[in-house]
Amino acid sequence: MNRLRLSDNEFTTLADLLYRAAGLAFDDSRRESLAYSVHERMRAAGCADVAAYLALVGSSSGTDERQALLDEVTIPETHFFRNPPQIRALRKYVLPELLKQAGTTRRLRVWSAGCSTGEEPYTIAMLLRELLPVSSGWDLKVIATDVSTRALAAARRGRYAERSFVMTDPIDLQRFFVLDTTAGCYEVREEIRDLVDFRHHNLVTDPPPAEPGELDLVLCRNVTIYFDRETTRSLMSRLHTSLRDGGYLFLGHAETLWQITDAFSLVSLGDAFVYRRPGAAGERRSVLPDRRTEDEPRPTKADRRRSVEDRRAGPAPQPRPKLVIPPPPPAPVTVVDPLLAVTAAVEAGRYDEAADLAAEVTTADPLRQQAHYLHGLALANLGRDADALVVLRKAVYLAPDDGFAHFLLACALERLEEPVAAARSYRAAATTLGARPLDAVATELGGRSVAELAALCSQQALRLETTTRGSAQ
Repeated sequence: MNRLRLSDNEFTTLADLLYRAAGLAFDDSRRESLAYSVHERMRAAGCADVAAYLALVGSSSGTDERQALLDEVTIPETHFFRNPPQIRALRKYVLPELLKQAGTTRRLRVWSAGCSTGEEPYTIAMLLRELLPVSSGWDLKVIATDVSTRALAAARRGRYAERSFVMTDPIDLQRFFVLDTTAGCYEVREEIRDLVDFRHHNLVTDPPPAEPGELDLVLCRNVTIYFDRETTRSLMSRLHTSLRDGGYLFLGHAETLWQITDAFSLVSLGDAFVYRRPGAAGERRSVLPDRRTEDEPRPTKADRRRSVEDRRAGPAPQPRPKLVIPPPPPAPVTVVDPLLAVTAAVEAGRYDEAADLAAEVTTADPLRQQAHYLHGLALANLGRDADALVVLRKAVYLAPDDGFAHFLLACALERLEEPVAAARSYRAAATTLGARPLDAVATELGGRSVAELAALCSQQALRLETTTRGSAQ
């Protein structure tokens, strides 16, 4: 068991080194997690104490060890086809739309920023091959980058154990992988490998791996959780410059651009929220649903012709106004917020009813964050964690300072055996709850106080981080 304790000065020195090297932000809540990583690297490097290790990583000859420390503190935890709502959005809306827009050039560029061990860029390559076979003649490229050399080495090997396929359809597994019965793993097929270009890249210190306006799609999922606000703001500016007009940006479920930048538009596609660089004036945006209702008549050619003829004829003569006595004003109508019924159903424990009512509210108003939160709370209480993930991710997108939503999301992720993602959400919950009045009470969470819940979230995050790092050795 790791018993290393970092002094204030040691922790500050290491945190400053990691921030300058890769923009990684370590606050005091992650002190024990960093101590674990340093302890592992001290053993590997043969350093007797922290002072010796600090001298090594801070020296001009310590480049390799600084990279090894970066590899240690960035946890490569991912799966193929991860985040099903976003995968559905890519399959149904985004990739078909981008390919249609690129019909004349027959060229598409995607950047998987922070690609970890390769599951994400390979997944994008598979989605592209579903739409365009090898013989199509298109110029397709998925640029995949990461700061971890260890993760990139695994990605280039393209060989994966069963734990990487928890979200993979058996048909996709058969189509895109070859089973190596001797090694007991699956290998990515060559036609998928050929689409992906892996590169070592530091998102904070290196320029983007593409010319300005060259990229159609950027995936930067679960990366900015390691950064502070200023680092994230600077990164988003570079991503915005790299994307073409109308290009898409995908972030992780717990990440948001709220109070970071207004340069992107938030777009609702099916059951996922994604970002888009606004298109040039006059661009046709067919990916978004038509906002007219089915009952609203669309103008016919005859309607438009009559409209032109009317404008040419000039204004019609106006009759003299008649004196009209206006009717008395109507009695005021009291509008009842439908969310009150959802809240009442949750408090009464009628979770089926609460889930149905909340779904109606979010259908009418997709940006109603509290409705997504209560919907997720109801689904979690019904044991429907996979469904709860979808709406809780929307809740934290729309209100990243809602600690209760982060807490529910963390609990659902842990029950679904995603410990790394759960730890991140617990950390987000502890941080955002800590900014609230600590004596406040959440009745919908069993009356727990904010202080109690924040402390619990910190403990859960540390437990999962320690367990995950231990199992990865």
